[in-house]
Amino acid sequence: MPTGYCSVEDVRHALQEAEFTGAAAEADNAIVVKAIASQTEPLEKELKRHWYEPSGVENDPQGLIPIAPKSRDDEEDIPTGGAHLVGEPVTPKTYQQGYTKIRLARRDAKSVSQLLVATADGYEDWVASNEYDGGSFPAALGDDYYLRENNGGWSELYLNADHFLDEDGEPLVDSFANAVYVFFEYGHEGLPDNVRRAVAMRAAAQLLAPDDDAALGIPDNGNLVAQESKVKALERQADELLEVYR
Repeated sequence: MPTGYCSVEDVRHALQEAEFTGAAAEADNAIVVKAIASQTEPLEKELKRHWYEPSGVENDPQGLIPIAPKSRDDEEDIPTGGAHLVGEPVTPKTYQQGYTKIRLARRDAKSVSQLLVATADGYEDWVASNEYDGGSFPAALGDDYYLRENNGGWSELYLNADHFLDEDGEPLVDSFANAVYVFFEYGHEGLPDNVRRAVAMRAAAQLLAPDDDAALGIPDNGNLVAQESKVKALERQADELLEVYR
């Protein structure tokens, strides 16, 4: 089922605002849905962000706008300190209160469902184990691990570095590369109007593009120069609306 950060009606409204009444404005809903979906996934990857509306929105009969957070699992390195003297062990880079931290691949991380951390014998799930405590900042500050969402929604996972060293400060694992597998849920509740408008404009620009295989963008008067100007204007306005999230 395709998803998108705007509705079909939003795209048609963007086309009307661009004063375009050609074939694109009358395009089949299925074609508009494809245009929306093709703009949504790249945007999530570009901004590393997902938006959703738990109760849905009005005028979205295709059910494009997401209603729930998303989840993913990533393999991560534990960052290590700077240059070491020859013969000295490589140890985790630490920040405040002896924690090392990993920036997650998506913003707005809400919770960690599994946290597989390397040991001398394999991996141990810190979430499932009774030996480790953790949660979200600030309640979990001082625990073995905690998840913190910083300004702009950037999400970082803090791990107590003491768990990676023995009593002599020697590392307990051979390598800190790919030492953590983190399973987490992410998403921002509420779809901002500027994101919704930007995706609608990008989808409208795609439908208007002169080189579209379906030729949906060719206006009745054949004025491709004017059409190209409208496409560029839509793309520029969309970029301006999204700038705050970059």
